[in-house]
Amino acid sequence: MPISPMLEWMPWLHSIPMGMEPWIACLGILPGLARRKSFEKPLLVQETAGFNLSISPEIRTTGRHAAQIAAEKYEAWLSGEGPPEDTDFKEQYFTIAVGGGNTVKNEYKALLKHHFHDIDWLEHVRFFFLEETCNAQNWESTRTGLATTFLAPLARKLIASKGTRELTETLDLQRGASREEIVQRVMEVMTYPIDARKVEQRIKRGDRKGALESARVEARRYQALVRKLLGPSMSFHLIISGFGRNGGIGAFPPYTPELKRKKPAVIVVENPDGAISVALNRGVLTAAETVSLIVSGSLKLRALGRFEMEDSAAFEQTVMETPIRMLRESTETAEKVYIFADDRALHFDEGTFQFEENGKTVEIKSEVRDGDEEGGIHILLVHGFMGLYSYINLLIRLPSAWRVSALRRGKYAKTLPDAEVFPHYANTLRKMILRNWRSKRPTPICCHSFAGSISDHLLLSVLRDYDDPLPEFDQLKAEDRRLVEALQAAGVIHIATWAPSDLCHITPNIEKLRARKQDNKKRSISSPKHIYDATPEGSLKLNKAHREGLISTPPVLEKLMKAPGIEGVINALNVGVRYLAKKVDVSKLLKHQEAPYGQRLLGDRVLNKVSFYGVLKEINAALHQPEEYQNRHIKALDAIIKYDIPYLSIIHREDLMVSANRHAQEHEYLLAARLEKEGVKRERDLAVPASLVLLDRNDNEPSDDLIDPHFLILSTTRGGGSNARKVTAAMTSFVHENVAHAIDAGRVTPLESVKKWRGSKRR
Repeated sequence: MPISPMLEWMPWLHSIPMGMEPWIACLGILPGLARRKSFEKPLLVQETAGFNLSISPEIRTTGRHAAQIAAEKYEAWLSGEGPPEDTDFKEQYFTIAVGGGNTVKNEYKALLKHHFHDIDWLEHVRFFFLEETCNAQNWESTRTGLATTFLAPLARKLIASKGTRELTETLDLQRGASREEIVQRVMEVMTYPIDARKVEQRIKRGDRKGALESARVEARRYQALVRKLLGPSMSFHLIISGFGRNGGIGAFPPYTPELKRKKPAVIVVENPDGAISVALNRGVLTAAETVSLIVSGSLKLRALGRFEMEDSAAFEQTVMETPIRMLRESTETAEKVYIFADDRALHFDEGTFQFEENGKTVEIKSEVRDGDEEGGIHILLVHGFMGLYSYINLLIRLPSAWRVSALRRGKYAKTLPDAEVFPHYANTLRKMILRNWRSKRPTPICCHSFAGSISDHLLLSVLRDYDDPLPEFDQLKAEDRRLVEALQAAGVIHIATWAPSDLCHITPNIEKLRARKQDNKKRSISSPKHIYDATPEGSLKLNKAHREGLISTPPVLEKLMKAPGIEGVINALNVGVRYLAKKVDVSKLLKHQEAPYGQRLLGDRVLNKVSFYGVLKEINAALHQPEEYQNRHIKALDAIIKYDIPYLSIIHREDLMVSANRHAQEHEYLLAARLEKEGVKRERDLAVPASLVLLDRNDNEPSDDLIDPHFLILSTTRGGGSNARKVTAAMTSFVHENVAHAIDAGRVTPLESVKKWRGSKRR
């Protein structure tokens, strides 16, 4: 739901500072929706990588959505909409290969409950096994899961609907056959299983060599059978499976040598834990007409992210690291993949960091995605007021070697005076960076939106007083020098970061949106090009119009926050919103925006976990001294130059809430200073980058929504998703370049991930 239409009937919102509108929008869409029924059809969004993704609040809905797609694929086969079939068997039967494990049972249950009458199961459907594993720990076999959860209940429902007499005739059983005999016959008729019983028997006897030989015999038998029935391509109409948190699929955990075999076949896989599998191989998985993957349980988002993202490593290497990526072998293959995830699958680990401040123990938590490389790059993400989960794209898409931590604010800041809130946040960031730097671990920081003020306070934390001049590097205290060295090694990234002068542009831009809607003419959302003047010393200062804009900012929020009992009132509102959020799936309201990550985040985590009082407290803290904070921001730019800190700024030209022209003018200032300091003439020759990335809309159509394009990393639209990838690519290159220079200078231990990045860059 675009936010700007709400502003037309709520004029008083025009004076509310940036960061509030998203919350007001969330509140505005909740009333009256609590009694709506859930959408029946899954919301599938085709990601840029090609695959189709649906995210549901819980696993039963996930199974229902997966079952519906299976039913639709069956209907398409029945009507002859697909390509010509390879064999008579595929003409006669809809073929499904199923994997083991518990997750797929949810689709089985949904198929029985919602599509029993939609599909002629006995007449048209035949099941095959994706794999069958022996000697595996805590693993239910494909045979057991399919038989107990689907085929036996299906047979009983067929008996209830058709009667025993009709079924005995259909199944060619003797008259008077028992219900148990009918159930058994249904399972025999509908399945073509992998028979691993001899393998299991020999393993139990301790005859591993014999078990492997039996597995090879069964693999040859099953391969001959599947090729006879499906043709040389061994292409199934549908594959149903789950995948593990490490990205393993079927019988293939990471680094399985058999992942290299691409010709469709049935193979034997020896797993590191001692299990032996007979399995359809990679070539069969990629040849299927449709692959349906159900993702549930905790900590699966990393694997999903590895599947979705682009990676600097060679593709086959990424398949070995995360086998599910085999399904991205080509765009054609990826487009056949449907991923159905529940909310639990999209949670990360929780990190905890404690430190002492003003005699008190402060605990800061974070969402953490571990990296593959021990002691490798650890990026700290500092969010704006859209909340922690605005970083969802970076958490899943940044290079897998990196550790990624999205920092929460903590409760302690709510107790602090306004002037101490952002210095406290900066102190948290400082201590985390220094902790990593003790072991010379590269720790870049990335700040979005209002978090730019936290970055400013971090850079100025080397001062006793914010009005003091910046000392030379060798005059800094030891801890301050270490902080600067850490920032020099990895760099500072700003994504659409805010400064107090940006307040001057929000109301005029909202007026432009209203005028655009009234006359249907395109109007660029941009701020004045000239925001700064130069001081006699060559530094920056706001021009007269912007200085007056800062002074005239109405202190509405400050008065509100000082009202007696306001915290209790806002907390009560918080409780009410959370109650409504439990009654409605807010994500469905964003269907037209085609944004699975954004939908789920707005619908669940943000509304259910955000503290409205904390948000207002932070906004008030950022605005209580706008002129002072703007001066600190300019001084922080000078610190970036003085201390040779790599800097990357990323912003969208059409950002309604932050001035892209201000970022551009600051870039000109930083670039000129760096060129002069290093004595070079071109930006590409700089040893320490001062870079700017200006993003444009893909469709050249201005946005009517405040969230897009300001929240580049939340990705609330397809265009936003494309921008998120550009942001990720720019960040990845920037950090790797900085760390590579630090390695060359002997300040950081060599990292294999940086070596691979350099190799890919040369290619």
